[in-house]
Amino acid sequence: DINVCILENYPECSNPRLFYIIPYFCGQHPRCREPGEWALERAKLNVNENFLLVGILEELEDVLLLLERFLPHYFKDVLSIYKNPEHRKLGNLTVTVKKTVPSPEAIQILYQRMRYEYEFYYYVKEQFHLLKRKFGLKSHIRKPRPRPEFFIPSPLETEEPMDDEEDDEKWLEDIYKR
Repeated sequence: DINVCILENYPECSNPRLFYIIPYFCGQHPRCREPGEWALERAKLNVNENFLLVGILEELEDVLLLLERFLPHYFKDVLSIYKNPEHRKLGNLTVTVKKTVPSPEAIQILYQRMRYEYEFYYYVKEQFHLLKRKFGLKSHIRKPRPRPEFFIPSPLETEEPMDDEEDDEKWLEDIYKR
């Protein structure tokens, strides 16, 4: 049971190295392998300076729409391909057996162990929502479940398009110049 594993500190659930995503975005510096503020801030900086788009899985369709908009040569009709029933069958080949939801106590412990990862995730999510707003893309996802109090506060909601006069193509040109 996942709760027993977390609460009783089994090795597979208590690894102090629950630090997976930040090192990828942080880079090759040795400090990128150590959980902490330095690696977190470096990862955030790299997201802003070196990536055209970093999406989130729970909004995959919006990620695909933006990719098609930014790189139409590579992602033409990607959403229709993704929604194709044949593709959907391939995505449903695996299932979790006896899946249980962690208790609030277990979630609290995981949050403490992974606090930098959570903070990075919410930062990336906020940046993704800002990008969606910039291009007038409204979310087609369900309203997210409220998070427990101990989680990092939610970023600003970004459902309405921004009233920014800047030309989309000019913005993309600036990105490619970096």
